[in-house]
Amino acid sequence: MQRNGEKMKENNCILILTGGRIDTDFAAAYLRDKKFDRIIAADSGLASCRRLHLTPTDILGDFDSLRDEGLLAYYREQGVPVREFPARKDFTDTELAVEYAIDLSPEKVTLLGATGTRYDHALANIGMLEKLTTLGISGKIVDKNNEIEMLCGKNEKMYRKIPERKFFSLVAWGGDVTGIDLIGFSYPLNDATLRPSQSLGISNELADETGILRMKTGKLLVIRSAD
Repeated sequence: MQRNGEKMKENNCILILTGGRIDTDFAAAYLRDKKFDRIIAADSGLASCRRLHLTPTDILGDFDSLRDEGLLAYYREQGVPVREFPARKDFTDTELAVEYAIDLSPEKVTLLGATGTRYDHALANIGMLEKLTTLGISGKIVDKNNEIEMLCGKNEKMYRKIPERKFFSLVAWGGDVTGIDLIGFSYPLNDATLRPSQSLGISNELADETGILRMKTGKLLVIRSAD
């Protein structure tokens, strides 16, 4: 995909609200000091927009799980574009929203409502992080208890200690991840390999105020959890 410099500047950070569980108090606090260039509401994520007093810039989905159909009329009256899709389709509403975001060539995409009681949807949404990172777009799934991101290929990243998300876990996604170094953590690693069939990377913690994660190859889920 060709990245358009002007579009990147205009749509640098995108927020997607989708139909999973969103804790309103947490989401309001999380979003308070953040600025997004576009806010995409997918299906019943539109109801969360309303609860959070957010005005979406884009609305899409089949709306089969949106209980208050009046919300569509309300936002249409506000001039927000609505893209409707048939309920019988090959993609989830979240994937439609991610594909739409990709077309805007952002640097960062944050998803709220991408987890919840439907573990099948949660796993598919983690797959959306892979779609984003392989295109060089930073993606993150956030809920009250977790922040999930995926790193792809050779990487070095610094992490700061966050008291409310003290657990730091690494999970290999889709194959082995090689050359992992962890510096400044309670359980350091040196040129380690993580495999999907092992739990070596689970429940680490930052020992110092900042830590460094390095990796050489593979796709790695980084999950920071509250409990």
